[in-house]
Amino acid sequence: MLLSALWAQEKPSFEVASIRANTSSEIGQSFFDINGLGRLTARNMVVWDLIRQSFGLRDSRMLGGPAWIKSDGFDIEAKPSTNAAVVERPRALQMLQALLEDRFHLRWHHEMREMTIYELRVAPGGPKLAPAREGPPRRMQMGNVSAPSLTLESLCQILEHETTRLVVDRTGLKDSYAIELQWARDIAGGAPEPETSRPSLFTAVKEQLGLRLVSAKLPVRVFVIDGVLRPDEN
Repeated sequence: MLLSALWAQEKPSFEVASIRANTSSEIGQSFFDINGLGRLTARNMVVWDLIRQSFGLRDSRMLGGPAWIKSDGFDIEAKPSTNAAVVERPRALQMLQALLEDRFHLRWHHEMREMTIYELRVAPGGPKLAPAREGPPRRMQMGNVSAPSLTLESLCQILEHETTRLVVDRTGLKDSYAIELQWARDIAGGAPEPETSRPSLFTAVKEQLGLRLVSAKLPVRVFVIDGVLRPDEN
């Protein structure tokens, strides 16, 4: 309890913060940046993403909260004290945590829950993975991953976005690899993209990478949102 009290006292915070609802209907204008002085600028960011980024979470390990935290956008301008020195990103993210708890009245806790996940395993016949190579940064588009150098742990995080489940690396392969993966994305209702010759994600992972996604249950430490409120604007 004493340590918790000390942490609460020492947790850094922004000196000034302006928050306004963004009611724009434009798509793709979300923007989040923390510069070297610890100044935060966010445009049309939903609270879910602000929580995920500030606490360093993955979507698959977050639970709870009202529906609006994934749909309502906010513009935020926040800055530390004018005489503050350079603020490293980890400290600035702690300041964002404090802002969420103060202005959005975020309440949360960690707990262990048994969840249905996917394990990434080596498929029968062995992996079909090319060694990492020099090349441009990885490209990710709908149904397409092209990366000259990628660990399978990072691949698991990419696969989570498509499967909406936690994906855990059980391959035992620790190197980086050149990953080329194309699949037909699911659309509303779980149906594949119309008029495409691409395989499903599960088939693509097996045929193109020599890996497989296996459903399993696992106790997972999750971040549970107990409560959050829309902030007063200023």
